[in-house]
Amino acid sequence: MKIAKFTKQKNSMYKLLLENGESILAHEDLILKKDILLKREISDYDIANINILNNNYNAYDLAVKYIGSKYRSCFEVYAYLKNKEIDKDVINEVIDRLKKQSYLDDRAYAKAFVNDRMKFSNHGPGKIKKELEERRVDDAIIDDVLRNFSSDVEKEKLLKLVPKYVKTIKNKSRYQMVNKVCDYFGNLGYNRSCVSDILSTIEYDDSEAREKEYKRLYNKYSRKYSGSDLELKIKQSMYKNGYK
Repeated sequence: MKIAKFTKQKNSMYKLLLENGESILAHEDLILKKDILLKREISDYDIANINILNNNYNAYDLAVKYIGSKYRSCFEVYAYLKNKEIDKDVINEVIDRLKKQSYLDDRAYAKAFVNDRMKFSNHGPGKIKKELEERRVDDAIIDDVLRNFSSDVEKEKLLKLVPKYVKTIKNKSRYQMVNKVCDYFGNLGYNRSCVSDILSTIEYDDSEAREKEYKRLYNKYSRKYSGSDLELKIKQSMYKNGYK
């Protein structure tokens, strides 16, 4: 079909006025791929499938813009396009195209993700693995790229992080402090035994906390107990909270 006139529209679209008086909107990628403006004509097949073709190109544009701001996994792109109500088959076509163009690569994505988390966050290997699993990166890829986060690297990070965190803990027995630190770094994805090993080398004076806890318990129980009964009750509570 011959094109009598065309005008550039917003959002990468062209309005084509056909020789029969009808007008259609065509994505600029379709225009360029088919040399439509150069030939001044568009095939009957493309006219019949113009909506499908436009949707494919629009979905591709959305995906390119999405990954242009930040590196993404294949699943993230899929979820993003699905949220835009793009047809599943179109999404798969777009993802395949982006893979062939090397715009999407889960291995490269996972490697960059791990390096970024290692350098700019306090996350340990366990938490990083969980984050990658949430982004549906293949388990074999995750295990491979996490080799960069070796036990030596983990220990090196913990040697810096653990002492700093211990300094923020006040009014706790050593027992309470150890549990709190292990829980904190365990939730960040670090090996708890490695945290415990580092804690065993750190001096922690809980004498002031012990004194405060004793006074608190004395004021609490002296209303009901006295003498040896009072002391026993205080000692039991002190032991329960890790004071010896």
